[in-house]
Amino acid sequence: MKKFVLIFFCFLASCAVETGPPVSRQEVLQAQEEIWRIKLEQYFSCERRVGRVLVRLLPVTENKAPHPWFLVKIVDLSRTPAEVREALSEIFHRSLPKKGYLVTFVHPAIERQGLKPGMIIARLKTTHLRLGEPVRVVLEGGRALVLHPPVVHTQPVDFRIVDSLAPNAWVTPENRMYVTVALCRVLPDDNELAAVVGHELAHLKRGHLFKRQAILTLRNLLGIGVYSLGGRPASDIYRLGTNLAILKYSRDQEREADFYGLWYVYRAGYNLERAAQVWVHLAAVLPPGQPSILSDHPATAERLARIRKIVAAIKAGHTFEELKKNP
Repeated sequence: MKKFVLIFFCFLASCAVETGPPVSRQEVLQAQEEIWRIKLEQYFSCERRVGRVLVRLLPVTENKAPHPWFLVKIVDLSRTPAEVREALSEIFHRSLPKKGYLVTFVHPAIERQGLKPGMIIARLKTTHLRLGEPVRVVLEGGRALVLHPPVVHTQPVDFRIVDSLAPNAWVTPENRMYVTVALCRVLPDDNELAAVVGHELAHLKRGHLFKRQAILTLRNLLGIGVYSLGGRPASDIYRLGTNLAILKYSRDQEREADFYGLWYVYRAGYNLERAAQVWVHLAAVLPPGQPSILSDHPATAERLARIRKIVAAIKAGHTFEELKKNP
């Protein structure tokens, strides 16, 4: 019986008809390269847009100690598959080596000093950034560049583009911002993109991540004491109550980030009304969220109403504290 089944499947395989015209391996590779080219073009377009916005917004966030800001994005060619390297060659109109670092985005102040997208960094001679000290890089062919990073009076922020279908942006305690390609697709207007970048910067600059982590740590420590004194029932009630309190605290942080994010946008010279429209566009493309009481973000309708008041308050020169006292 087993031999019969095997013969039957072999017969089916031999009788199978290939649909459509046959294609060669070279044609498949060419198709893959085209797919990668389109994918990478969208990726680098998003990278350029986010980079330009960040360069304008970060200097207006706060005024503290000066820091050097070496904002350069690269691709490690030694870790890049051949078909991706071919696609990169088409995008940057040059043949690429198998090793080195392809420059894809450069802070304008650094670009004016000679480091441009499409160049290959063979070696980075400076490993630690220090205020007032140059960065030395060796380019393909051995040419050396001495670069002077721009100075910002705030903690520098790096960014990464994420190839994701979900429109999103977030920040981490390491002063790094992540923006998805999908967000750039649904926000073709840089004023709106600036509103999202400004909002995430506000989370960093207002210390929201560290405050939230401190509250969670304190909640967990106190929870141990509640459990030891009252057992599981008391611990469950405590955790439910603190979870609701933390959600409200998170929503309050979102409202504060909405204000300061738009304030940064306004100070950087973007169109404030068009920037505020971002929440309308995102509400149209993002799936409905949870009820407001269970969400760490304000409800969409509430947020839109508040944004209109924020725009008016910023134009009138009011601070966030004044807006809270006189809503």
